[in-house]
Formats: sequence, C-alpha cells, structure tokens
Amino acid sequence: MCEFVTDDVSYQRFAPTFITYMQSAGCSLPERGFCRLSMEELEKAALALLKPNRIAHVRGCRDTAVMLAKHWGANEEDAARAALLHDVTKALSTEGQLTLPMEYGMILDDFSKQYPKTLHALTGSLVAKHVFEENDAVVQAIRYHTTGRANMTLLEKIIYVADYMEPNRDFPGVEKLRELAFSDLDQALHLGLKMTLEILLEQGSEVSPGSREALAWLETKGTI
Repeated sequence: MCEFVTDDVSYQRFAPTFITYMQSAGCSLPERGFCRLSMEELEKAALALLKPNRIAHVRGCRDTAVMLAKHWGANEEDAARAALLHDVTKALSTEGQLTLPMEYGMILDDFSKQYPKTLHALTGSLVAKHVFEENDAVVQAIRYHTTGRANMTLLEKIIYVADYMEPNRDFPGVEKLRELAFSDLDQALHLGLKMTLEILLEQGSEVSPGSREALAWLETKGTI
C-alpha cells in the first residue's frame, strides 16, 4: 500500500472513478489530499498510479521535458510536473476514461466517445486540476499532449515533443525528431504530428480534430 499526506483536505475534488482507480493501483486514500505536493512527493504519487512498464517512460519524459524547458526558456518546474502527471490515468479502464469526465461535469464529443484511448490526456488533466491542484499551464500541457491543438503554448509543445522523443522511444524518425527538438521546436512538433497522422491513416483510424487544427496552425503561422 502507498500513502501520501499533504496539508489540505479536499476529498470532494476526488471523482469516484479516481478513488476506485487509486484503490485498484494499491494506493490508500491520503489523509489530507494530494494538493501542493513537493516534486519528490509528486513523483512518488504519480508513479504509484502507473503500471510498472510505464514508469521508465514517464521518468524519461520528465527528464526530457526539463531539458527542453531549460533550452527554450520555459518554466522547468512546470515542465517536470506536467511530464510526471501526463500519463497519470493511462491505466484507467475504457469505462473509467468515459465516466471520469462526466463526474467533473464535462460532456464528451463524438470523437472522444469513438476513440476513448485518446481520453487519458483529458482525464489526466482533470486529475491534475482537481486532485493535485496544479496550475493552468501544467493542466493544459497534459490536456493536449496526445493531440496538440492550434495556438499551443511553449509548455504544451514541450510536453507533446518530450512524450514523443524521450530516450525509451525507438521508432523510425525519432532521431530526427530529437535533433529538431533542440533546434526548431515547431518543426519537431510538426514532424510528430505528421508521423502520428500517417500512422493513423495507415491503420484506418480517424485523426483527431485537435491534431488537424494543430497542423493547420503550424503550416499557416510561417514557421514551418
């Protein structure tokens, strides 16, 4: 069992689906919530909610995001916190992915209902906001780390790219992506989005509206 204690009581912010998720991961409910955790406490809490085979990825994403934040002048602490939490609901069941947003008053669009595997970005952002009480920059970076969107912030770009290129990733094109990430972040983001689009089309899957909007935005803003 794992236990995390902070100095604030906020159980009303714990959606029932998240409480069940915690318990299934072997975590007892914390005595005083998860908000305002130190970086060390946040890492312990976030990793405890992951399947063992995802821990190396999340740590790699955290380290990469911090390096990119330092290189591009973004907030390094926000980058680390967003990366640690970006997959915090990855192991949530399909039913849980569909239910948790409704418990926080959200109505899902048709794409999300049809492709619930993309929902861990939304559910993770909701948990980051309501359970861990992270700031808006961190929450939004988690929200768009799988699809992207138009008008992405610097931190959102960093988390998207870090997730794609962290050291445990191994696929054709990843070295090019790593090179671009430190020379032209928009180009790296564009490459990641294009690769995702090509894979989805090969699989016969639909591309998310957010990804299409992100690509169109990048291709019209004059940096690609």
